[in-house]
Amino acid sequence: MLVIGLPTLAEQPVWQFNGFASVGVARSSFDDARYRYVPTADAEIGTALSPRIDSLAGVQLRYEHSDTLHFTAQLLAREAPVEGAPLIVNWAYLGWQASDRTEIKLGRIMLPFFMFSDTRHVRYAQPWVRPPAEVYSLVGNNENHEGAYLRNLMPVGAWTSVTELFVGTRDDRNRNTAISTVVYGLALSAYDTHWTVRMMWLDGTTKIDSPLLGSVLTMLQQRAPDVAADYAFEKLEHTGYHTLGVRYEDDLWLLLGEVAGTRTGGSRMLGEDLGAYLTVGRRFGAWQPYLGYAWRRSNGLDPDARITDPVAARVTAQLLAAQNYSQDTATLGLRWDLALNFALKAQFDRVTPRDGARGSFTQALPAGRRYSDVLSVAANLIF
Repeated sequence: MLVIGLPTLAEQPVWQFNGFASVGVARSSFDDARYRYVPTADAEIGTALSPRIDSLAGVQLRYEHSDTLHFTAQLLAREAPVEGAPLIVNWAYLGWQASDRTEIKLGRIMLPFFMFSDTRHVRYAQPWVRPPAEVYSLVGNNENHEGAYLRNLMPVGAWTSVTELFVGTRDDRNRNTAISTVVYGLALSAYDTHWTVRMMWLDGTTKIDSPLLGSVLTMLQQRAPDVAADYAFEKLEHTGYHTLGVRYEDDLWLLLGEVAGTRTGGSRMLGEDLGAYLTVGRRFGAWQPYLGYAWRRSNGLDPDARITDPVAARVTAQLLAAQNYSQDTATLGLRWDLALNFALKAQFDRVTPRDGARGSFTQALPAGRRYSDVLSVAANLIF
């Protein structure tokens, strides 16, 4: 970390600058069914080594006006998930340390979805080349929100409890859909020397603008009016996410596990997803091999037997099937810490779509093939 200024007094302003980078390449087994880390993003890889899903860099600037007031901003450079600039302001907020235990933030803030939220893009801080897609891609292409955030710490015996409250607005976009949500939620966690336990509940009201979904809804209103109301999607109440995570780490062993689910407000037009993973690692000096298993299941996407019109039934079934990202991933990886701020990683993933889904791939795997292998290597740096 580079500190600009010589703060001899507690109230003297201080500038701090730090950053991170990950340079990685990966390949999958097929060029027709190409692999996407985030199914709703454009970045995809085939049989040629590609940096598209694992290369990124970020810089963070922090201005400490006083012991209690600061401003923090982070710039992130990566391939844009959809059309847009490769450089974004990932967060920018005014922070107030209201007390030794309580902090309030106002501005653009990373939502506390997971065990690795603020550090999701800081790959050095994680054991993997990339966080398990079955859980971490559930939030789509955007993880921040514009609003307010409160964090309070409280000692409880040998443990420290953390309460996080947040409210604001969140926007997301994929190839066919623009989504805006008013969000509010709560995250509770507790940690001691080795263990961390964490849960999060996010709720909200979501507005969706999608010409594709709109055309399907119009067709249903004309050809299957009795069920069309169940497919309305423009404004959905009680959409959101819920997560539960556990972490154990000591000098030798690492255990990580998370479960996460989505809620889409009850529209028959959209499916809901549940994902989970478990990772176990063991240190041998500077080396850390790890094993992992992850799964994702998309629910509520079965053809609707109430739709008897053949055209409406076929189009609706195709739309629902395209949202089925069910898959399993078995992972074998190795991390090598060359320095306190630099690590090399290699990872092998066997990704198997389930239940007739295409999973994270651009289309169904070739006939007779049950899985695709994803090979990745990356260098992770913090400074």
